[in-house]
Formats: sequence, structure tokens, C-alpha cells
Amino acid sequence: MRYFLLGIAMLLLSLVAYAQKHSIEKEPDWIKPASINTTSQTNKLDVSSGYYLTLADYQVNLDENASYSNQVINVVSYSGITEASQLAVEYDTSYQRLIIHHVYIWRKGVKKDRLNELDFKVLHNEYELQNGIYSGLITVYCNIDDVRKDDLIDFAYTLVGKNPIFKDEKYLIVPLESGNPVDVYSTRIIYSKNKDYFYDCVGCDSTSVVTSTTGDKYRELNIILNNVKPIELEDNIPGETIPYKYFTLSSYKTWNEVNTWAQDVFALKNDPQLSSVFKEIFDGEETQDEKINKIIDYVQNDIRYMGIEEGIGAIKPIAPEQVVKQRFGDCKDKSLLMVSLLKQIGVSKAYPVLVNTYLKQGISQFHPSSELFNHCIVRFELNDSIYWVDPTIAQQGGSYNNIAIVDFGRALVIGLPTDSLLPMHTNHDNSDIDITEEFTMKSFTSPAQLVIKSRRSGMEADIQRILLDQVSIERYTDFITEDLSRFFPTVNKAADLVLDDDIENNVFSATHTYDIDGFWQDGNASGDKKLFGYWIFRFEPDMLHTNFNKTTCSTRKYDFALVHPTNMRYTTIFHFPKDLVIDDNFVEEDNAAFYFSEKIEQIDRNSFQVSYSYRSKGDSIKAEEYKAICEKRNKIADALPIVIYFNK
Repeated sequence: MRYFLLGIAMLLLSLVAYAQKHSIEKEPDWIKPASINTTSQTNKLDVSSGYYLTLADYQVNLDENASYSNQVINVVSYSGITEASQLAVEYDTSYQRLIIHHVYIWRKGVKKDRLNELDFKVLHNEYELQNGIYSGLITVYCNIDDVRKDDLIDFAYTLVGKNPIFKDEKYLIVPLESGNPVDVYSTRIIYSKNKDYFYDCVGCDSTSVVTSTTGDKYRELNIILNNVKPIELEDNIPGETIPYKYFTLSSYKTWNEVNTWAQDVFALKNDPQLSSVFKEIFDGEETQDEKINKIIDYVQNDIRYMGIEEGIGAIKPIAPEQVVKQRFGDCKDKSLLMVSLLKQIGVSKAYPVLVNTYLKQGISQFHPSSELFNHCIVRFELNDSIYWVDPTIAQQGGSYNNIAIVDFGRALVIGLPTDSLLPMHTNHDNSDIDITEEFTMKSFTSPAQLVIKSRRSGMEADIQRILLDQVSIERYTDFITEDLSRFFPTVNKAADLVLDDDIENNVFSATHTYDIDGFWQDGNASGDKKLFGYWIFRFEPDMLHTNFNKTTCSTRKYDFALVHPTNMRYTTIFHFPKDLVIDDNFVEEDNAAFYFSEKIEQIDRNSFQVSYSYRSKGDSIKAEEYKAICEKRNKIADALPIVIYFNK
């Protein structure tokens, strides 16, 4: 299912659209042309990529399903010429068309019409084909020659049409800021007076939206912003955070109404005939639990992931019988098939579920709409318990009652109409990583042996199983070898990789054995008199670097996204060639974002071990808590390296 909000993260009004064909015509009568700002207050030092928008004019006629865009691009430096001179509009070939109105070049106040000189080409875009998705998108593209610094490129076009799957319902989200300045940002929405829509200007002041009427027919919503400053983005902003002002409008009042629409889209005229599937996967002796597991396994693994998503096909699922026949389908196709199979074995409360994998919980901040979802999964109820399954994940282990799935926050459960989206409340407790590294060093001049044993369960096991399904054993081993080579000059495989995949309990174990060398530092050869007479060994706990990489800690405006869930235990055992004495030590940090502990203990006269534990507590760190937690992370990072000195 296509992600309908992807475009809002792109450059302002570089609209992603869909069209059957393109033509050249004059502006439609319902347009009110906006004026180009001749007294820009933009500081060129605030401009990135060498160009910005002098005018961003976006007008929508909801009754005609038409969107008009007029961008005036100001080329302020030579670095901006290449990108600014390339005009492109992407669209779907199945239900909309593109009308190009004009392309002008303004140079030193003189306007020149360049439209008839341009050669618009059609490019076929299948960015997701390698991921099993055929979208049918194409791009109308042209490169304008003779563009110079300080030129204004004035480009206007209209997109007409709407995917009929959404019927007469309307939805808009228009960003009102970008990473570059905008001299004049004008948004105008018109619609019939007899229509009523729900809208907000998020982040705007109360006077930003001006309402008016046009003749006896139209009502207008207008937002005009001048001298719009560039937004200041931060790293690791959570997907549910929209870091700019935006206008949003919907014809839906409640999520209940959206659910009604979704039930119609997913409805089947007749009960699907799926007896061939049961003959294929059942032997007649299964319990209901075993049948459920076999259905999940069949849909995840025997029905390959592939979607033909042109037009209506991007939203409406293929009939289950057809999915079985062709042995492929995308998320919505596989979900409807799984639901149908579950119902036919007596699991009556099985439902397709729409989610947004980026917005997650944040989807609730938007007006209800059928265009906010980008993924489909399954929920079913059995014996007063609720279970969630993602039918697009292959090679999953475990049983239906503990199968791993990402918590997508809020979900539209198709067939359970409510006035709000339902929380998923999934359980990640069964997903963890347990790694033990054991170094055996028999001398200061000969290679040491390193044995790495890993045990992963839940979602972590699924990830390894999928990776191993996609790459060879040799390449799988190379990933570890390449990581080790960053810390040890010589790394050689000493034994074959040993794998143990307990798919029933969803536990994936691996043992790697290496000979490593060149890690001892000879103090006599270092040039540092303080190190003279010592062998020095420095250890970096590489597995912790993702969570404890040192960074600048500053006050943030937005929350900081974390990799979650993460539940890891990491133990390193050292056997040295000489005796040593280590003071046992225990360090612990427990805060709102994560739990961490480090335990150092001697285990015999020449050996000791360090045991680490790390557990994330949520998807993000609150902006107001970030600086303090970041400083704690940095303090841990500073203390992670271990340096051991032995007298020569």
C-alpha cells in the first residue's frame, strides 16, 4: 500500500502527482494568479542548494479534483543552476492527467516564454520494483538550457483527477514551511458552498486562515505567508513528528466513517473458495492452534510479496482466490487472504488492519481520512486474547501467541468501527539479544582466539533468519569479519560458522571462531616514554556503539528517536597470558529512556569478564529530557573502553 504522506517531507510544492497524460493549456478559470515578490527579504546565507522559492502558490479546486501549482524558483548561486533547471512531475498513468501552463525565465526583470522550446520527456519510475512493488508511476521531465545565476524560473501546472477508490471524499495536507526560505507562500482552497469540510492550520496563529466567498458558488480558504523562514531540522526526529506548519483538510468527521469506507473496499461478494489451500497445508490431524500457525506460515512464506499498485490496485485488495492462484500479493492482498483463511477454520473475529508505519501513534493528530495509511496487517481474537500478525514478514519463528510484530501505535481495525483508532499494545518482551565474546590470549606475540556466541529471540531472530535467507553463509560471516577488522589488524576465520535455528521457539544462535592478531601494543615501540616496558591491550565494546556513540548534547526542539525495542545482554571474557588483579565493579544507569549496567568481575587469576546490559524504554527521548540523558550517554561512552597494561 502506497505511503500517502511521503510527499509532505519533500521540498515544498514539488508535488508528487498522478496523471493519464500531459498537455499544454492555459490556466483554468478558477485560478487567482499570485504576484511575484519583487522586494525579497531573504538572506542568501539561509538558502541551501543554491536556490529557493520566490513564490509557492498552491490552489485546489475540491469539486473538480484539480490541484494547481505555480513555483517561481530563484537561482541565487551557480551551485543551484543544475538542480533548479530540471523540472519534473511524477504521476500515475491510470486516473489523472497533467496540464502544463507555462515555463518562463525572468532575467533582469524581463520575462521570456520558454515553454515552446522545451522537450518534455516521459520517464518510467519503478523505484520499489526491487522491493516487489510495481507502481505504474511515470515522470514528465525536462531540462531547461541557458539558466543563469539570478534567474527566476516560473513553472505552473495543474493536476486533474482522483483515485476513484476514494469516491467523493476529500483529503489535503499542505506543508507551509520548508528547509529553504519562501518569499511568498500562498495556499487557496475552493469548494462548493453546499459542502462542509473539517480543517486546521497546525502551528499557525488564529488569523492565518481567511475565509471568503467567490460569487454564488464557491467558498474559499486562503493562507498567505510572507518571508517564510527555513525550518531548522534536527537529527533523529521521530516519524510521528511533523516539524513544520501545515494546513490539513478532510471530508471525514470520524474514524468510524473511514472504517465504513474500508469495509466496503475490503468486502468480498462471496465467501472465497479456499479448500485447495487447506488440502495443501493441513494433514487432517491439526489442533486449532496448529491450523492457525500453518495458515500464518503459508501466507507469509508461500505467498511471495509482490504488488501491482496502479490506480485502484494501490488500495483495493485482490480477491483471495486470485492471490492463491498467482501465489503473490502485497500487504493488503496477503492480509485479506489470511483473514479469510482464519475465518474458515472458525476464528470469526479476524480483521484486516490499516496502519501508518511512519506516523505510528502520531496518526491520531490528523483529521480522519482514508488516505493516511501505508500498510496492512491482521488482528484476530481467540479465547479473549488479541493477536497481531504482519503477513508480509517471511521466515518468522514462534507461534501465533508470541509472534513478533512492530507496534505501529494506532490502527484502523476494519470491521470494528469506533470513533478513534485502536491502540495495538503489542508485546516485545520476547525479542532480545544475548552475545558472549571470549578472548583466549596465550602470549603477547602470537595470535589469540576469539569465539563469539550470539543468541537472538523474537523479532531479533526473525531479522537474522531473513538476512541469512537473502545472503550466502560466506557473506553472512563477512559482516562480522568486517566489523572485527575495525579493531583488530589481522582477522582470520578459524572454524566454520555454526548455526542453530530453533524456529519453533524462535531462537536463532550463531557461533563464530576467529584468530586475531596485531592488537597488542608494544610500549617500547610507541615512542611514548610512559608506555615503555609495557604490553598494552585496548578493548572497545563494539556492540554498544550504536546506543552509546558520543555526540554533542544540546537543547532540542523535537524529541529524539531511539531504536526500540532493544533488549541486549553482552558479555566479554578475557583470558590473558599473565596473571592480573582486577577490582570488581558495578555501574548502573536507569532513566526514562534506557537502562544500562556494566559489571566487571575477576573469574580466575588471569581472567576477568565484563557483563553489559542495555534495554530501551521507548521510541524516543522527550525534547526537554534529551540534554540530560545525552550527557549520561556520553559519560557511559567515555567509560566503555578498557585498557590493560602488562609489564614486559
